[in-house]
Amino acid sequence: MSGPFKGVRVLELTSTVSGPFAGMMLADQGAEVIKIEPPGIGDLARFMGTIKDGMGAMFSTLNRNKKCICLDFKNEEDLSILMELVSTADVLIENYRPGIVKKLGIDYETLKKIKPDLIYCSISGYGQSGPYKEKKVYDPLIQGTVGIPHAQNSEFPELIRTIIYDKVTGLTSAQAISAALYQKANGEGGQYLPISMMESALYYNWPDLMMNYTFDEGGLNLGELADLFEVYETKDGGVVLIIIANDEVFTKFCEVFSLSLHLDEKYNNLVSRIINKEELTEEINKITRNLSSKELEDKMDDEGISASLCNDLNKVHLDPQVIEQGSIVEIDHPELGKMRMPKPPANLKGQKEFPRTLAPILGFDNRQILEELKVGNDIIERMEERENQNRMLIKAMMDAQNQSQND
Repeated sequence: MSGPFKGVRVLELTSTVSGPFAGMMLADQGAEVIKIEPPGIGDLARFMGTIKDGMGAMFSTLNRNKKCICLDFKNEEDLSILMELVSTADVLIENYRPGIVKKLGIDYETLKKIKPDLIYCSISGYGQSGPYKEKKVYDPLIQGTVGIPHAQNSEFPELIRTIIYDKVTGLTSAQAISAALYQKANGEGGQYLPISMMESALYYNWPDLMMNYTFDEGGLNLGELADLFEVYETKDGGVVLIIIANDEVFTKFCEVFSLSLHLDEKYNNLVSRIINKEELTEEINKITRNLSSKELEDKMDDEGISASLCNDLNKVHLDPQVIEQGSIVEIDHPELGKMRMPKPPANLKGQKEFPRTLAPILGFDNRQILEELKVGNDIIERMEERENQNRMLIKAMMDAQNQSQND
């Protein structure tokens, strides 16, 4: 392991996105993250989205640099192994629905008796209490609760086409765990960290999205920040331009294209431009439609006007700035072939190769971890046989799915 969290052991009892995202960040920064999955199919994210040879693309990104062991918490032997692991751990992350860990006997109050300085992070959708705590939560529900669909389109509410708050909650959890580790290093011991997707979303949204609802009374509403930028149409796509927020920039844009829009009282100041934005956008599109995206971007760059191409998703990794920064790492997986994933944006002292390891197959590290705990070989062999049978079932399931797609 290398990085600032070298020597920190994290037990990750999570699935899908928010918990694995937090674990991924800690693993990227050098922590030893042991992902603990249930026998059978394990984390459902293994089979979500694009799948190749039984490995989901999303899972492969979120679970790089981790180890994996399978434990059935309803099995006494497996539960006792978890307790042994807890005694060696610094951090535990779980994202069960509220109340489940208590029923399983793996809640904070129980585990802190084994490891008093344990940092225990509980990720939930709406929190550990309240009228929504029992909901089965997915990211779109949180988007709805915090007003995102209405912010996208007040007339016809629309969801954002990414699981933004799952990932924001992962970021929030990783940062909170980092702060808790700092407190622990300063002699303040372990602690319980309940973190909800809803509160993470509110915290993330508030500075700009909720700025017009921050003052209880009064205040001049000058519109939303989103009113100040737009994607303008081109011959072959679109370009993001920020041209209406500033009178000087808007005037320069008009002069470049020999327009007189900046002289029209409907557009000659910021408030008027926002009020008449729909009409103004169409006037600008009449000009930009005559140019390719690259021509428009280059022209704006020459004039010092903020502009960016709207890359197709399949071309993001080919953007010259992405290539220059080495932002996307290409690796050769021994079974899956060439893969791409983004490197961590912060290159901290002590961090070396990336990724250190690829996402593990289910139960890949059972023997190594169990031998470290001095678990009997008969138990290890029982678990290995269970995992082998599960892999055969998963392979049969994937083969049947592939066959149905080919028929």
